[in-house]
Amino acid sequence: MKKKNKKMNTNSNMFVYLSIIFVVCLLLSNILASKLLKVGPYSVTSGVLVFPISYIINDILSEVYGYDKAKKIIIMGFAMNLFMVLVFLLAIYLPAPEWYENSDAFKTILGSTPRICLAGFIAYLFGSLANAKVLVKMKENSKFGVRAIISTIVGEGIDSIIFVLISFIGSITINQLIEMIILQVTIKTLYELICLPITTIIVNKVKLYEKENKS
Repeated sequence: MKKKNKKMNTNSNMFVYLSIIFVVCLLLSNILASKLLKVGPYSVTSGVLVFPISYIINDILSEVYGYDKAKKIIIMGFAMNLFMVLVFLLAIYLPAPEWYENSDAFKTILGSTPRICLAGFIAYLFGSLANAKVLVKMKENSKFGVRAIISTIVGEGIDSIIFVLISFIGSITINQLIEMIILQVTIKTLYELICLPITTIIVNKVKLYEKENKS
């Protein structure tokens, strides 16, 4: 009986905490995507404020727990994101009291168009999986810092290309599409680069935590 219980309890508290942070950051980034930020003459969604954190957590999960577990959390994030969008749509289309005056504002902020939702889902799934895969594949040949940056460039590149093309192709010029993709990848990669010392410390702390809890 004890062996059965031990087998069922395969995830540590730290893994659960990191997974929760990852999913919360993902959901927040999609809500924030409806607000644009001005960066010089360019514009990006305010999702860049928090979405890179999910990539940092992705790196930590992939580095410490491996690709298979990271993949499970990525897919769980995808499912929770879809659930959130469906609940928002249900809330939008259910009738509100006559005295409630904020239905249009609620719909504007939380009622993403199907095209943007589709773009976000596909971009997130392929970008996050690519980020995790590259980080793990390079593990034997390079240090964590190098792998974290390269995997972010690959993952964020795939994410940004898919999202921008599906969301905006046909509505803005090719040059604007390219500028938006390059800007988003640059900002998100710089974000990870700046946070890399902290990410490395967290990775080492989590590895130590897991080692001590296994012994």
